[in-house]
Amino acid sequence: MKMRATLGVVMVLVLTQCGTPSAPQCHSLPRASRGDTSVMLAEARSSWQLVSRTGDPAAVAAYNAAVAKLFDHLHCGSGSIQDKAAAMGTTIDETHSLGAGIHLKDLDAIMPAASIDTKAIGARHVSGGIGVPVVGWKKTAEEGKPRWEFEPPTGVPLNLTALLRFPEGKPPQWSFAYPGRVKTAEVGHRKVSVAADWSAASALYWKMSDLDDLDLAKVFLPSRFSDETALYVSSPYDPKRIPVVMVHGLNSSPGAFKRLYNELNREPWFRENYQVWFYSYPTGNNWLYSAANFRLAMASADKYARKQGPTDKWEKMVVIGHSMGGVISHASLMKPGDAMYQAFQQRPLDQVTSNKNLREAVRLLTMYEPLEPPDRVIFMAAPHQGSPMADRFFTAWMRNLIRLPKTLTVNLIDFTLHDLGSVISSGESSSKGWLTSMGSLSPGYPAYKAMREAPMRSGLKVHSVIGDRGRGDTPNSSDGIVPYWSSHLDGVESERIVPSGHSVQNCPEAEVEVKRILKRHLDGQPRATP
Repeated sequence: MKMRATLGVVMVLVLTQCGTPSAPQCHSLPRASRGDTSVMLAEARSSWQLVSRTGDPAAVAAYNAAVAKLFDHLHCGSGSIQDKAAAMGTTIDETHSLGAGIHLKDLDAIMPAASIDTKAIGARHVSGGIGVPVVGWKKTAEEGKPRWEFEPPTGVPLNLTALLRFPEGKPPQWSFAYPGRVKTAEVGHRKVSVAADWSAASALYWKMSDLDDLDLAKVFLPSRFSDETALYVSSPYDPKRIPVVMVHGLNSSPGAFKRLYNELNREPWFRENYQVWFYSYPTGNNWLYSAANFRLAMASADKYARKQGPTDKWEKMVVIGHSMGGVISHASLMKPGDAMYQAFQQRPLDQVTSNKNLREAVRLLTMYEPLEPPDRVIFMAAPHQGSPMADRFFTAWMRNLIRLPKTLTVNLIDFTLHDLGSVISSGESSSKGWLTSMGSLSPGYPAYKAMREAPMRSGLKVHSVIGDRGRGDTPNSSDGIVPYWSSHLDGVESERIVPSGHSVQNCPEAEVEVKRILKRHLDGQPRATP
């Protein structure tokens, strides 16, 4: 009782402090950037001219140093960025969109990439060249105002490079470009590679995003986070690139993939050919229910993508599921037939309940068609047969603390936990906690019988990445949470065992394996045109 009260106090304190942080603002000039802007402009101009004549790397470095100081004058302090540009005798090229129809005037903040701490996502990955890498931030539009589809719930970062050009006979002009698309800048008659920071925008996203907050609360109070059950894009949808959908696990969030995403995004072949989507959901709910919502979210995304143009890249989608996210993915990609329903009930559904809404909800949960696409799935530390940890004493105690929603909804169909339990629990849901996520991860949960019997969707390519904590004792190994016998699947295209605990998505060897699989996925396909 004392432990429960302590946990309750901690949860209240955490929840009262939650909320999206404000975008970073520069209120006063850094000491190193103070001084006469006309002198800095002269330094930048002379270096620009030298680069145009010789391409000298030292001149590029001198130009970047001067422009970095001038950019501080541009984004620090009060007033609009346009007024500050005019005050130093420069103009801004605002004729081009920065992406997704966003223009410079729409940004809520813009800052040097170097000012953003990237430690939380791993190593900082940069490309040398001319210009100053910066990050723009546009917060999500308020309710009722136009948004682009699957927009992140708090806002979107824009990875940009600031350039200050010196056109003949005109004032110096600022421009901002995405370095993944604009790879070179014309300096006189010379083309020079554009500098880029491939990590800062992602680091800012996770700092600002509430998808990466309160993981524990999403287990114990799933109803509070039901509105976050959705697919989100990391950048506006592009029909020319293959989607990679990442599905996180228990006591987790899309932020579980922040390091993997950082390592993938450093690769030019990945940036040019792939786009990342994240599925977010409260992890206290039974995974059978979460899988149904995942399928519905994917169906909505599929409908959207088919309206945007060619679907050849969309249909080559790859799903990456970690831990319980792997179980959700597995359940959504298999052909259950009647196996899932019969794992819980032997009587026909119409004999079990006369409630039409409940019968339809049960069909959505247990008798459904598998997702198509994706074309390939990568399971990472997925407990396909459950985890013995779910049956430990402390886990049983913890699942009793989970406060499930009184009413669940699938595809606009409402039903109560009591009604659901009466159909798919055989009277054991209360004693074993099967209606919670932790209870549904028990190896004794009946749904795993169906997962053993039902085949994967035909044509699906399957890969497994499994941790063994570095002990090398497979097949008797475990990642500390999931044993090998549960994470192993027969007949997969590849299985890679890495020296890692349960967070295999953060293991360098696993990152290499995911890159190998994604590169192989591109074989025989036309590469995207930058």
